[in-house]
Amino acid sequence: MHFLNKNNILDIKNITPCYRWGSILLLFFLCTKNIYAQDSQLSQYYASPLYLNPALVGTSNNGRAFFNYRNQWVNIPSDFATYVFGMDTPLPNKHISIGAQVVKDFIVQNNKSIYNKTIANLTSGYKFNLNRQYVVSFGLQIGFEQLDLNSSSLIFGDQINDNGITSNNTKEKLDRSTSFSPDISAGGTIYSNKLWFGVAFYHINQPTTTRNKANKNIIPMRFSMQSGYRIPLSYRWHNSVANYDDKFLTLMLHYQSQRKNDQLSLGINLDYNPILFGIWYRGLLMKENMNSGQPNHDAIIFKSGVRVKRIVLGYSFDLPIGGLTFSEGNSHEISLQYAFNLFPNHDRNKRQRWKNKFMTDKCPAPII
Repeated sequence: MHFLNKNNILDIKNITPCYRWGSILLLFFLCTKNIYAQDSQLSQYYASPLYLNPALVGTSNNGRAFFNYRNQWVNIPSDFATYVFGMDTPLPNKHISIGAQVVKDFIVQNNKSIYNKTIANLTSGYKFNLNRQYVVSFGLQIGFEQLDLNSSSLIFGDQINDNGITSNNTKEKLDRSTSFSPDISAGGTIYSNKLWFGVAFYHINQPTTTRNKANKNIIPMRFSMQSGYRIPLSYRWHNSVANYDDKFLTLMLHYQSQRKNDQLSLGINLDYNPILFGIWYRGLLMKENMNSGQPNHDAIIFKSGVRVKRIVLGYSFDLPIGGLTFSEGNSHEISLQYAFNLFPNHDRNKRQRWKNKFMTDKCPAPII
């Protein structure tokens, strides 16, 4: 669920299987005085634009709705799942855009919910022409995060002895199982009809939620940087090609960091209308792994999709190349997008069209 390399979480191979994953959850919630929560990650970054960068709000030239479902590490006893739903649209003058999204994270073990997080926010953006080639877009995101913990499903330190897990009741008590905090994020991006570059800062206010007097749950600021370049595979020669944007390759990178954990993803996507395909590498070779002797890899990601009129359906598979085996660490993700046509008659007036003209109306970033 989280974006840091699995090797940087824990060397799970050295933990007795009977409570390997219970120990991981125990470490997440109890081992430190200050607990630093992390954001979930998606492999189809651009299929959920508001989660990737608030500045991408309204950069599709029209309204859109999107849904993502991710099931991470599918063959471990604990089920890590993420759901994202959102929509955004530019307003009629196309300088101002608005959007909204809801993100749900779940950890379920033995059919019991252990932990879930809800993020809900509203996004507003503004874009303008920088010069005759580039458009600049800024986005501000304001909302809240709610964390729910089912402590009765957890194993605490006083329930483990040299023989394993005991049947004793824990003496640990949480003052509350639900926490609520405001959340502020922002981002900016610059793009032309082929190139884009963006940065985003999430949890700028670094929300702090407290479950008991001894422990604090801190959500540290997350930094994200995205960039890419589109290479067209078809060109207009005396108007002989009907659609300039139906065949192209896109080279991309995505870097993110949260507290002391960071990650780099490199990929290439092929859009050969109506078929979409991509392959990505996720890891950070230039940084030393916390587990010596192991490469700092995470996964190879295979993406595929199909576009049918206004609908885009995407699927991705994460092949683990880090600390988890194939049977433990493979992950699946599905995305669904729908493009609206909210303002079909807005630009018919020539004066209005000239006033609101952008050098390029949509960011060239891919859709999965």
